[in-house]
Amino acid sequence: MFSPGPGAAGHIIEPRKQMAHVTKNSGVHFTIHDLRRTFITIAESLDIPAYALKRLMNHKMSNDVTAGYIIVDVERLRKPMQLVTDYVLKCMGVSKSADVIDIQPTKIA
Repeated sequence: MFSPGPGAAGHIIEPRKQMAHVTKNSGVHFTIHDLRRTFITIAESLDIPAYALKRLMNHKMSNDVTAGYIIVDVERLRKPMQLVTDYVLKCMGVSKSADVIDIQPTKIA
Protein backbone atom coordinates (compact mmCIF):
# COMPACT_ATOMS: atom_id res chain seq x y z
CA MET A 1 0.00 0.00 0.00
CA PHE A 2 2.77 2.41 0.90
CA SER A 3 6.13 2.78 -0.76
CA PRO A 4 9.27 2.73 1.39
CA GLY A 5 9.81 5.76 3.57
CA PRO A 6 12.88 7.76 4.56
CA GLY A 7 13.30 6.13 7.98
CA ALA A 8 15.64 3.39 9.07
CA ALA A 9 15.32 0.33 6.84
CA GLY A 10 12.81 2.18 4.66
CA HIS A 11 10.17 2.55 7.39
CA ILE A 12 7.61 5.31 7.03
CA ILE A 13 8.13 7.96 9.70
CA GLU A 14 5.33 10.34 8.78
CA PRO A 15 2.60 8.71 6.65
CA ARG A 16 0.54 11.81 5.76
CA LYS A 17 1.85 12.02 2.19
CA GLN A 18 1.10 8.35 1.50
CA MET A 19 -2.31 8.62 3.18
CA ALA A 20 -3.18 11.69 1.08
CA HIS A 21 -2.24 9.73 -2.05
CA VAL A 22 -4.52 6.82 -1.06
CA THR A 23 -7.36 9.21 -0.14
CA LYS A 24 -7.02 11.04 -3.46
CA ASN A 25 -7.14 7.81 -5.46
CA SER A 26 -9.87 6.11 -3.44
CA GLY A 27 -12.01 9.02 -2.32
CA VAL A 28 -12.00 7.55 1.20
CA HIS A 29 -10.69 9.68 4.08
CA PHE A 30 -9.13 7.71 6.93
CA THR A 31 -6.77 8.10 9.85
CA ILE A 32 -4.03 5.90 11.25
CA HIS A 33 -6.34 5.08 14.14
CA ASP A 34 -9.01 3.97 11.65
CA LEU A 35 -6.49 1.49 10.26
CA ARG A 36 -5.56 0.29 13.76
CA ARG A 37 -9.25 -0.12 14.71
CA THR A 38 -9.93 -2.05 11.52
CA PHE A 39 -6.91 -4.29 12.07
CA ILE A 40 -7.76 -5.12 15.69
CA THR A 41 -11.46 -5.66 14.87
CA ILE A 42 -10.57 -8.12 12.12
CA ALA A 43 -8.00 -9.87 14.32
CA GLU A 44 -10.46 -10.23 17.20
CA SER A 45 -13.15 -11.57 14.85
CA LEU A 46 -10.70 -14.29 13.81
CA ASP A 47 -10.46 -15.41 17.46
CA ILE A 48 -6.83 -14.40 17.85
CA PRO A 49 -5.95 -14.59 21.57
CA ALA A 50 -6.01 -11.34 23.54
CA TYR A 51 -2.30 -11.39 24.39
CA ALA A 52 -1.40 -11.89 20.73
CA LEU A 53 -3.69 -8.96 19.86
CA LYS A 54 -1.85 -6.75 22.32
CA ARG A 55 1.52 -7.76 20.91
CA LEU A 56 0.37 -7.24 17.31
CA MET A 57 -0.85 -3.76 18.27
CA ASN A 58 2.42 -3.13 20.10
CA HIS A 59 0.51 -2.38 23.31
CA LYS A 60 2.33 -2.50 26.61
CA MET A 61 1.18 -5.13 29.05
CA SER A 62 2.84 -3.64 32.14
CA ASN A 63 -0.41 -3.38 34.14
CA ASP A 64 -1.23 -7.05 33.57
CA VAL A 65 0.53 -9.30 36.09
CA THR A 66 -0.05 -12.47 34.05
CA ALA A 67 1.32 -10.86 30.90
CA GLY A 68 4.51 -10.04 32.76
CA TYR A 69 5.30 -13.76 32.89
CA ILE A 70 4.74 -14.36 29.18
CA ILE A 71 7.79 -14.25 26.95
CA VAL A 72 6.55 -13.69 23.42
CA ASP A 73 8.55 -15.03 20.52
CA VAL A 74 7.95 -12.90 17.45
CA GLU A 75 7.62 -16.09 15.38
CA ARG A 76 4.46 -16.93 17.34
CA LEU A 77 2.89 -13.77 15.93
CA ARG A 78 3.48 -14.85 12.32
CA LYS A 79 0.42 -17.14 12.16
CA PRO A 80 -2.08 -14.61 13.63
CA MET A 81 -0.69 -11.89 11.36
CA GLN A 82 -1.05 -14.20 8.37
CA LEU A 83 -4.69 -14.87 9.32
CA VAL A 84 -5.43 -11.14 9.28
CA THR A 85 -3.55 -10.68 6.01
CA ASP A 86 -5.43 -13.53 4.33
CA TYR A 87 -8.77 -12.15 5.54
CA VAL A 88 -8.03 -8.66 4.19
CA LEU A 89 -6.86 -10.08 0.86
CA LYS A 90 -10.04 -12.17 0.64
CA CYS A 91 -12.17 -9.06 1.26
CA MET A 92 -10.24 -7.31 -1.52
CA GLY A 93 -11.00 -10.15 -3.92
CA VAL A 94 -7.36 -11.23 -4.01
CA SER A 95 -6.50 -14.87 -3.63
CA LYS A 96 -4.84 -16.07 -0.45
CA SER A 97 -1.27 -14.90 -0.09
CA ALA A 98 1.55 -17.27 -0.88
CA ASP A 99 3.09 -19.38 1.83
CA VAL A 100 6.22 -17.82 3.24
CA ILE A 101 9.12 -20.13 3.84
CA ASP A 102 12.29 -19.50 5.78
CA ILE A 103 15.41 -19.18 3.69
CA GLN A 104 18.35 -20.87 5.29
CA PRO A 105 21.46 -18.70 5.14
CA THR A 106 24.31 -20.21 3.18
CA LYS A 107 27.75 -20.38 4.68
CA ILE A 108 30.49 -18.72 2.73
CA ALA A 109 33.65 -20.81 2.64
